[in-house]
Formats: sequence, structure tokens, C-alpha cells
Amino acid sequence: MNNPYNPSFGQKPERFIGRDSIIFEILGSLENYNSPWRTSLLIGVRGSGKTALLTDLADSVKKGNVLVVSVTPDGQLLNDILSCLYEQMPKTLRGAFKKVATISVGNLSVTFNGDQSAPEFTKNFRYQITRMLEQLKKKKYKVLFLLDESQKHSEDMRIFISTYQHLIREDYDVSLVMAGLPNVISDILNDEVLTFLRRAKQVMLENVAYSAVLQEYTEVIKNQFNVTSEMIHVAATSTKGYPYLIQLVGYYLWEFLQREEKEGEALQKSINESKIMMFQNVHKLLYRELSAGDKEFVKAMAADEGVSKFSDIIERTGRTKNHVSTYRVRLLDYGYIKVAGYGELEFCIPYTKEFIEQEMYY
Repeated sequence: MNNPYNPSFGQKPERFIGRDSIIFEILGSLENYNSPWRTSLLIGVRGSGKTALLTDLADSVKKGNVLVVSVTPDGQLLNDILSCLYEQMPKTLRGAFKKVATISVGNLSVTFNGDQSAPEFTKNFRYQITRMLEQLKKKKYKVLFLLDESQKHSEDMRIFISTYQHLIREDYDVSLVMAGLPNVISDILNDEVLTFLRRAKQVMLENVAYSAVLQEYTEVIKNQFNVTSEMIHVAATSTKGYPYLIQLVGYYLWEFLQREEKEGEALQKSINESKIMMFQNVHKLLYRELSAGDKEFVKAMAADEGVSKFSDIIERTGRTKNHVSTYRVRLLDYGYIKVAGYGELEFCIPYTKEFIEQEMYY
């Protein structure tokens, strides 16, 4: 049996756990026009499973009368949406665009037979996508837009969201799921042009429950290799419920146990290797984006074993309360830290303290 765990970013793992309820609600909203889940924002830090969730959504949609338009807003967003929707349309409906002289498809232009003197406004995104949806509506097709790694301050994003709002008002059967980092989604929601999205269903992708991880490792790893329940407990606990770590620890455990290494050695090696990959692929990238003030704040937090008191952070930095509060807000928006209680903070991603302590020695 091949290793069922896949810790690669951008790919849906074979064993994808802890997001069933979200998938259920969004899929259900496709049949319920009044569901608040028809426009959803998935918010999560790097490694929280945003891309995997969108991929699972696309795979789970019953293709029959639902067209899935899945794009990443990193280039020509509007053209990507048009081209993807056009490719998804039944060939029998494509002939309806004879009077549209040109539609952009990626970096190319597709010219249709017919009136080559169509007005300039027919090249407008709203006009083009509305024409497509008109044809799809006649055949009772639904369209689900999936936007991964949403970017802030994008003019194409503003045009798309504004158009999407009009499409809903005009009673087209469309749904939207956007996924992005906390600070990016925050900026999008604060954009004066995109206020419509403030009414969207906002879903913070929290860590997976320990019980779900334990059940997963028991069903897959314990049953395959006949290891002890204690080892499975330690392995599940080490992931802290963080989706990327669940895949990492599961992957390395499978590999080392398959090589018939001793249970204890396999477990320790798996945890060590997982932390190395976490530091390299998550912590290092996030830490690199922090400002000097941000780093001063999180280094002060790293002095604590568990949660940190805001008053202690102020004292350790030697800064004024107002100064430190600025970075507290920034780091909360960024999804680097979260509120643990009144006046208390903690890191969002497992092993952040260990990573920062390691960085302080270099």
C-alpha cells in the first residue's frame, strides 16, 4: 500500500480530515438559494488547508448541472474566469456568442464567426460573463466560483466582486468561495469597493480536533503497522491539529514504520523531520514577512512557555503601551498570534516559539 499522506502544498492529500462540515454546508448551499454559505470566505494561515479544501470542494461537486470555475488571482483574473467558464460550458451553448467579436482567453483572443463590428462595450467583463450566464440559465446550470490565495488591492478583484454582486441581484444561480490569509481577507473586507463581501459567511479555519486526528492515525497507521495506542496518542498530540503537520507526521511515520524501524525511533524521527519541514516551509516564510517591530514583539512572546501576558510583552520590549499595541493589532490581523484570554496572547501556528528561539541564535 502506498503512503496515503501528502504534505505537499497546493495538492489535495488522499487523507483529508477535519473539514467535512464546511464541505457539507457549501455543497448544500448550491441547492439552497437563501443559504448564507453561497458566498463564503475561508480564512486561514499558511498550512491550514485552504487550497486542499477548495480542491475537495471542486472534486465533490456533482458535475451534472454545476460548473466549477477555479482560479488563482495572480495574473489576469478576469480573463482567467472567462476562459475557465467558457471551457466548462457545453459545446451546444457556445454558438450563442456569434455577435461577440472577441473574448479574451488567457493571453490569447478567441474570435467568433459573425458580426465583426460589435460595439466596444461587448469586450467588457460584465457584459461577457452575463451573456454566458444567460445561456447557462436557460439550461438551469449553476456556477461555483472558487478563488484561491485571494490578493488584496487588485483592480480585477474589485471588478469581479462588483460584477458578482450584480449577478446575484439579477438572479443568476452563482456561488462564490474565496480563500486567503487573515491579513489579506481583512484588507479586502476593508476595501470601500468590496463592502458587499462583509455580508459573506466568514469561516476561520481552526486546527483539527485532537479526537479527529487520533481517529485518523488509529484507522490508518495503527491498523496498518500494529503499533501501540500510546505511540498513536503521542503522534496525534504532536500535530497540535495543524493540517500541514497532520500530513507531515503521518507521512514520515508511514515511511519509517514501513522500513521496519523501531516504534519509538520512528516516532521521534517523524516528529523531528516534521518540525524541520515546518520551519522551512511555513515559519521561515511567515517570519521573513514580519517587520522589525513585529519581530521584537514575537521575540518577547517567545520568552513564555505558554500564553503571554500583554503587560509582560510591554515590559520586555521597554516600549510604550501604544507602540506595542500597534504591533499587537498587526500580528493579530496577520494571523501570527491570537487572543488566548483577557490580556493574553498565543501563537497561532505550532512550534513558533521553537522557531523564533532558533532564529535568535543566528
